[in-house]
Amino acid sequence: MKTYKNLKYFGSALILGALFLSCEDSIDKDNPAIPYVDIGGFANSDAIASGNLIAKMSFENNLLDSKNNITNQMPMAVNYATGAKGMAYNGSATDMKYSVGNASTAITGLNGSFTIAFWMKSDGTVSAATPGQGKGAQGIFSIVRPTEFWGGINLFIENPDSSKPDRIRLKLGVEGSNPAAAWKGQSVIANLDGYKGKWVHMVFAYDATTSKCYVYQDGEAAKNLDGFAYSPAGGELSGSASWFASDPGGANNPSGASGYGAFQMSGTNGKVVFGSHQFETVPPLNNGSQQDWATSFAGQLDEFRLYNVALKSSEAIALYKLEKDNR
Repeated sequence: MKTYKNLKYFGSALILGALFLSCEDSIDKDNPAIPYVDIGGFANSDAIASGNLIAKMSFENNLLDSKNNITNQMPMAVNYATGAKGMAYNGSATDMKYSVGNASTAITGLNGSFTIAFWMKSDGTVSAATPGQGKGAQGIFSIVRPTEFWGGINLFIENPDSSKPDRIRLKLGVEGSNPAAAWKGQSVIANLDGYKGKWVHMVFAYDATTSKCYVYQDGEAAKNLDGFAYSPAGGELSGSASWFASDPGGANNPSGASGYGAFQMSGTNGKVVFGSHQFETVPPLNNGSQQDWATSFAGQLDEFRLYNVALKSSEAIALYKLEKDNR
């Protein structure tokens, strides 16, 4: 009797299982996977200004540029760590690390507007009063100009502000060759407060038509900018930095100076550096030498993108949200 009951229960289970599998199969066939909802009109981050994306490095345990405009990377002790999206470039506070690669004219011939976007995690930097790795200005990216001290585009963490110990001073500097601009060099610093040891998504979008460098921090207009002509003391300006072709004479441009206009690259040699300054490599890639106040990058870098156009605000916001959603 006991055997009969067991057989009966076993048979019922087989029937129920078959019905469940049949229903599940029917559900799968009749209800395909629900697609992701677009963000800002884009299904994934690579769809944003796709025709203007000239470099993209995700650092998935390699230094490959998916656009093939940066090639033949020569890494110096480079390794990787868990990133904001997959893996990330991993700098060091104790060991010099960087990579030098070849860049096509799509990068070395930038002319007009551009955008640099990336994720970064940093513990900040400390005074270089006693020189050493991870101290002073930490180089992140540079387009090499071999006969000049600074590269064409320079991205780095600036020396710290001793009065702001929790602040990371992230700086973009450019050295252009537009003949209409007397002031060839321009810069902007994004002051990041409360971000030490945390991932932050940064976008620097220079628009040649407005002569403004728009800065976005985690999908929002950066709230604390300085490091440009007549910027407020303490860096209290939000959103963008105005770049001028000559001395504007004041924050409201009383001199009537023209805008910086088209950024034009010149003097490059087809090389780029990740993780350091062009003058901090061994040997230096320019006509200078290593500096006591500078060092290679000690943090992490992920999803580095370079565009030959200024991303719009809506695109910068969508890029942050899509990458945060691993798309």
